[in-house]
Amino acid sequence: MLWLTNWSNNFIYKYKYKYSCRFIFMNNADICVVFVCDEAYFNKFMYTCGKLVTDGNYKGPICLVIGDDLQNNALLDCDLIKNNNIIIKYFPTIKLSPKVMSLQYSLNRPPHWINKLFQYHKFYLFHTFFKQWKTIFYLDCGITIYSDVSPIINERTKNALIAHCDGYPTYEWKLSCQFDQTKTEYYQDLNKTFNLTNDYFQTTIMLYDTSIIQDDTFDNLLAIFFEFPICNTNDQGIIALYFTVIHPVFKQLKIKNDETYFYDYLSRNSSYKYIMLKLVN
Repeated sequence: MLWLTNWSNNFIYKYKYKYSCRFIFMNNADICVVFVCDEAYFNKFMYTCGKLVTDGNYKGPICLVIGDDLQNNALLDCDLIKNNNIIIKYFPTIKLSPKVMSLQYSLNRPPHWINKLFQYHKFYLFHTFFKQWKTIFYLDCGITIYSDVSPIINERTKNALIAHCDGYPTYEWKLSCQFDQTKTEYYQDLNKTFNLTNDYFQTTIMLYDTSIIQDDTFDNLLAIFFEFPICNTNDQGIIALYFTVIHPVFKQLKIKNDETYFYDYLSRNSSYKYIMLKLVN
């Protein structure tokens, strides 16, 4: 059941979403690196996580968030997971109604996005489970890491979500482009309700203080998605909307220091040194 309450400066959504999962509570640690993947992306998880602990020189806690297809899957019985004591956290795969699924297939976007609907699992990154750590550093599976990740981690900021603006370097893209404007019955309401002229961020990497996670944050993200299921890039538009407009805590990740660029979706110049890149030619 979905209902909307109290439209004021703070938009509060409530959604009753029942599920059961096994909580794994560890001793409090300062930071945890988190990955989200399904079976199709497991090899990419292995690649990026392996680079994290070798080239990235990361020694802290790591958590892999999985859904239905990896629960009790033999793939999880691997040396990388065992040797690095990686926490496996199961959350049930988010189920889409026939109406929402039909909309996903009809959105005006490149067809590969329909094969990535598991990306909605990223909403769980803002579940209260993760408040046992002070900071979460989320990384997309498939990212290439070239050097020590500590300069990025050291940018963590209280009460903030640090990420990379999707419109960089021209900043011409605004939040509105994340939604299918041809779906007028949804888009018109969305545009009237929220300011879609903001800069927005990629959900490829996110470094955030878990104080931004409230008891209802996950439910709110899910509710907004079901209310406006027209995001061209799956999870990204919903998460960016929430943390740039509804609960505005987004801050741009530092582009570089004196020695290296930190992160970009792709290399802007072959002479640039990066800590990590999403796409590598």
